[in-house]
Amino acid sequence: MRIVKPGEIRPVKILGILCMIDEGEADWKVVTIDAEDKWAPFLNDISDVDKYLPGQLDAIREWFRTYKIPDGKPPNVFGLSERFMDKAYALEVIKECNHAWKELITGEKERKIEQVEDEGVRKLVRKLSKSNLLDLGGGDNDEPPAF
Repeated sequence: MRIVKPGEIRPVKILGILCMIDEGEADWKVVTIDAEDKWAPFLNDISDVDKYLPGQLDAIREWFRTYKIPDGKPPNVFGLSERFMDKAYALEVIKECNHAWKELITGEKERKIEQVEDEGVRKLVRKLSKSNLLDLGGGDNDEPPAF
């Protein structure tokens, strides 16, 4: 058994995704397996998890449902009828989130948001814009990061 340190980066295989609802918004939980795990050759999509490791997906869902209860919060709820979605679905969600992230840190979202009438929304996007995110990184370069 490999012990992974917090923050350690490992190569993984994406198997699927679960849509948890947190404060009214989708909070996607990507289901992966370490690419070097002994089960990795057998697990290529979310359906393989049920096939080879029955009960594991239910255990994952229940952990996400209950992990905030000790902090006095209610159980979490899920979208998509609590179903785990397959690898193809997960990859589309990841692609969409990556696109939104790129728009935010490059300032593209801030340029688009100027047409929105709600000043609160515009202020929030400005707050999260590239200049603020780059300032958080401590860089003194005004150039946007390259992707």
